Amino acid sequence: MLALLAAVPILLTIVLTVVFNMSAKKVLPIAWAVIVVIGYFAWEMKVLDIAAYSVAGFLGSIDTLLIIFGAILLMNMLDKAGAMHRIQGMFNGITEDARIQLVIVGFAFSAFIEGAAGFGTPAAIAAPLLIGLGFPPMAAAVSCLILNSTPVPFGAAGTPTNAAADIVKEMLPTIGVTDFEAWKLGLSFISALGMAVGALLIIFVVVGIVTRMFGKNKSFMDALPVLPFCLFAAVVFDIFFLLLAKFIGSEITSLTAAAITIFVLIGAAKAGFLMPKTIWRFESDEKKDKRTEDIPHMSLFKAWIPYLFVSLWLILTRIPQLGLKGPIKSVVISIKGILGVPEAAWNFAILNNPGVAPFILIVLLSIPLYGLTGTQVKEIFSKSANQVYGATIALIFGFGLVYMYRYSSINGLGLDSMLLTMAKGVADLAGGNYFYFATFIGSVGAFMFGSNTVSNIMFSPLQFQTAQLLNIPPTVILALQNQGGAIGNMICINNIVAAAATTGVITIKGIEGKLIRTDIVPWAIYYVICIITMLIAMQLGIAPTI
Repeated sequence: MLALLAAVPILLTIVLTVVFNMSAKKVLPIAWAVIVVIGYFAWEMKVLDIAAYSVAGFLGSIDTLLIIFGAILLMNMLDKAGAMHRIQGMFNGITEDARIQLVIVGFAFSAFIEGAAGFGTPAAIAAPLLIGLGFPPMAAAVSCLILNSTPVPFGAAGTPTNAAADIVKEMLPTIGVTDFEAWKLGLSFISALGMAVGALLIIFVVVGIVTRMFGKNKSFMDALPVLPFCLFAAVVFDIFFLLLAKFIGSEITSLTAAAITIFVLIGAAKAGFLMPKTIWRFESDEKKDKRTEDIPHMSLFKAWIPYLFVSLWLILTRIPQLGLKGPIKSVVISIKGILGVPEAAWNFAILNNPGVAPFILIVLLSIPLYGLTGTQVKEIFSKSANQVYGATIALIFGFGLVYMYRYSSINGLGLDSMLLTMAKGVADLAGGNYFYFATFIGSVGAFMFGSNTVSNIMFSPLQFQTAQLLNIPPTVILALQNQGGAIGNMICINNIVAAAATTGVITIKGIEGKLIRTDIVPWAIYYVICIITMLIAMQLGIAPTI
């Protein structure tokens, strides 16, 4: 009964967005109010605790909002300076086929950004770039949400996988593990395996969705000519993805595999390798003039300078071995004891936030580079603030909801948190079939938190213990949790809102529900692939037995 009650805010969020097409900025305040009522009456949380952790959640949204604002600001600055037009021309110079552009930018480039920064930055950077190449904003949002799944377990220099490993580290002796680093390599590889197999199909599926929903012929068949190139992209990425995960570790898996893939795909496209015989573009793009006269000439290097510095900063500050990650994360703004509740706190590592550094920082440094006037700078900041406004309410209350779920363990009845109560209910219901639900639990965590990392932190101990009770290899279950959190990002409400805001479709009524309905089928496909891959790996003895 308690598990069902805990699920009410989630179920309500799904119903109101998907069925009734209500916007997230209306739904999430309602969901937050509902969980407050449940927390007070059913979990007997103190009013002061409810208020304090809600405020902590509201403050927690600043991190994400700054990423969105910084990314939009960077894009608007590049557009105003004419640099974006030059970058678009480069990709058009590689090929004018929108399907190939989608594979290179939407998959490979997005995976590179995910590997470097994670936490919403891929959609914030890649989606507007696709729009600049002529993609409808909705197509860009859908594509980037779905494609930013494969690299996620190793996003932000391996943060999700490392978090899952670290949170269960003290439990490993119970399954006979004495070498933590060796065990973590095994977890990295088996987590990567399911994502790699999924990539073989999901890239082509996304191209098909785009041609079916946004193409002139509204046909999935228009994707078939690029099937060989999609498979080629997946194979190149997968080879390095799996090798790095198995032998190096999680920190550079997505980052390095994606960087190599970008160079290989650009070279292949320029050489005409596996290229379709006919060019496919969006109907609206075909009618658009290329606006070559109204933009001053700019060198390709100068146009790319902000992105080069973004990539360099993210690499230098996200890979621990380079020695800058610690100092960057040490610059923290903290508020302790919110509303007098000792455990309620907000910590903001300002320089570790991609919105601040590098996005906003590089925008400020680029103003003299591109010779922007004071009036132009004011226009850029004003436009960016207006674009972010639509996502602000949704994200504030979304984070408030998340914090209520996380900290509902602080109650007068000694109950588990609502989140753990809900997950245990699923485990009890599944019984011997729990194996098939582990990925679902990971996705639920990502759906609510907008983060594979947070999902892993919240659910990995529960998944580990439940696997032990049911005599299922805990490492395998943790890998399924990790994969579930990764694919859950494509349907997570916070990511949906962020992608909608970044692409400008946030103003469309019911857009969040439409995006979820579009993404749910690819999510289900990836879900099944992960399960089947793990079953085969266990059968072949590839998967860990502990």
